[in-house]
Amino acid sequence: MPDGSGHMQPFLDQALADSASVPGAKVDWLADLRGRGASIYGDRGLPGRRDEYWRYTNLNALGKNDFELANGGPAVDVPALPHRAVAELASYRIVFVNGRLRPDLCVLDDMPDGVLIAGLGDMIAAAPDRLEPVLGQGLDLHEMPLAALNTAFMRDGMVLFVDAGVDVDKPVHLVSITVPGETPLMLQPRHLVVLGDAAKATLIESHIGSDEGAYFNNLVSEISIGEGAELNHYTFQEEGPAAVHIAATALNLAAAATYDGFLLQSGGLIGRVETRAILNGSDADCRLDGIYLGTGEQVLDTTTYVEHVAAGCRSRQVYKGVLDGKARGVFQGKIHVRPDAQQTDGHQLSRALLLSPRAEIDTRPELEIYADDVKCSHGATAGELDAEALFYLMSRGIPAEAARRILIEAFVGEALSEIRLSQVAEDFSAHVRNWLSANITVNTAD
Repeated sequence: MPDGSGHMQPFLDQALADSASVPGAKVDWLADLRGRGASIYGDRGLPGRRDEYWRYTNLNALGKNDFELANGGPAVDVPALPHRAVAELASYRIVFVNGRLRPDLCVLDDMPDGVLIAGLGDMIAAAPDRLEPVLGQGLDLHEMPLAALNTAFMRDGMVLFVDAGVDVDKPVHLVSITVPGETPLMLQPRHLVVLGDAAKATLIESHIGSDEGAYFNNLVSEISIGEGAELNHYTFQEEGPAAVHIAATALNLAAAATYDGFLLQSGGLIGRVETRAILNGSDADCRLDGIYLGTGEQVLDTTTYVEHVAAGCRSRQVYKGVLDGKARGVFQGKIHVRPDAQQTDGHQLSRALLLSPRAEIDTRPELEIYADDVKCSHGATAGELDAEALFYLMSRGIPAEAARRILIEAFVGEALSEIRLSQVAEDFSAHVRNWLSANITVNTAD
């Protein structure tokens, strides 16, 4: 099968080699879905600069290692999570090590009626018919080639089903741990979240990895939010320094549904999070916020696409970045308003602080509007710390390094103040402070 990338054929070969023995191989619709993913990726290959939404993020790092699909995780315990408040929070915890479910590390006791939290592999084996109406339905694989690759590999991940009218009493905490071995690992987790009408849930994701060894985590999430339902979703991306973290999320909001998402990215050599949201029902509300912290030669990419289909919907996007060293940030955000989506209210903002003359940011905000009665805006700014504010603090006896940190914390603090769950806000704030202490000094010229 052709592969436009030239050097990514082994990825596809691995997906096809054991296609007859994977869970659900004899389930016709699932085999067809995997085959469609393999075919699309085989035609498209690894995205590159010719692809509209990949021109700023170079994936050549993937060609430097012969990644092999992880077939299981080592016998590790859940490490001390870098987010103390969330770790101590009462939650339903589902844990994956090297992309595979670890039931012995999960805490899923006493779930209320109408809530199902399980591994995708287990669901494929036990109840594939329940997955058929929703799995693979929210993705345009032709527009998302790495999601197509994930679909070809699809074996395990988290499944969260919440029945109509059910309010999940505790947050669901998805913990993804990667422990590289002698061979560079590739993970292809697939997560599925379905909230029935008027259901409510909070989902927290923690993606953490070893400080040693390269690995490739290519994850896909499909999230469907029913009429009047509400999902609060918080994600920590703190992969290992040599990791490539590619995440794609497909959101589908019904009428009066609410999605409130917040992303913190500071890990990985390359970290790219793409979110595609479709507001299908009137009066839906979608919020996408985030912070990214980059140093060294990191590339941290945030790409969003929000499609307003129905009338009276709202979307808000606010992303803030802090970049030091030779780090590069990317923000690509598009709001698309269809002709029937009158009274749309869409807002998009990207702001970045460049702390080093070698740091850079690429921004590409877009509005595509085909309705008359709308209120839409976008903005993007990038620059250094306010010299007058820095001078003012230093004139009050505050050392230069401390003054810089105060201004940076204030810059990201505006975004953090929007987080509804106090434990997440506390951990995000602590992470920002720790990152500044470890990475930011007065002399940033190098």
